[in-house]
Amino acid sequence: MRQILYGEHWIHPEEPQEIRDIFIRKGKFTKFRSGTKLLHGGPSGQITLITKGICLYRFEDWQDRTHIFSLIVPNRVAGDIDAACCNVANVDAVAMCSCEGYVLPYDVWHREIYSDLHLLQQFTANVIKKQECHIEALLACFTMEIDMRLRSFFRAFIQAYAPLKTDDWNKIPIRLSTTLIAEIISASRTSVSLILSKWSREGLLCKKGNALYIHGGAFHDLSDWWI
Repeated sequence: MRQILYGEHWIHPEEPQEIRDIFIRKGKFTKFRSGTKLLHGGPSGQITLITKGICLYRFEDWQDRTHIFSLIVPNRVAGDIDAACCNVANVDAVAMCSCEGYVLPYDVWHREIYSDLHLLQQFTANVIKKQECHIEALLACFTMEIDMRLRSFFRAFIQAYAPLKTDDWNKIPIRLSTTLIAEIISASRTSVSLILSKWSREGLLCKKGNALYIHGGAFHDLSDWWI
């Protein structure tokens, strides 16, 4: 349910193939254990193309509460926004589970991206879309009821992996804990749990094996200014 911009809530757009090719050609293939913090920010950070798993952008507020404002799913890059200006931000990029990707140091990244105007234009356009995702997620937390936030998050999450089926079952790509979902949409764990139970009773949520599925009917009443 985007309200003013084009970016999807919480989920960055996929990197253009030409951008991904830079990492595959020049980057170091790396595996990250769950909980690993990816090095980024400052004058000597790194940029990582995630190819497997999920990385979280998170921060702790002044009351030491954790907030997650973006999920970096496969074919997305972690650390490229602060790489543009080499600033340090109060943000951790953390592997949510076992992850794989290609890592580039800033000097290699800058040399590659600034050597081709077309690549630089692609990078700039995609960074703007990523910031739009952050803004739309923040707006959702301020203006939407929890039920609507949850629907908006799952729609964006599902569509990051496959086209949304509006009249059939959609697999949630990776099982997320109720606590993690609550941190993403700025809600309590209890509120999220109650809504998921309600969806299950209404026939909108079901479990098949170890996977969870949401029926497309859960998204029918989500409006979008762009559509």
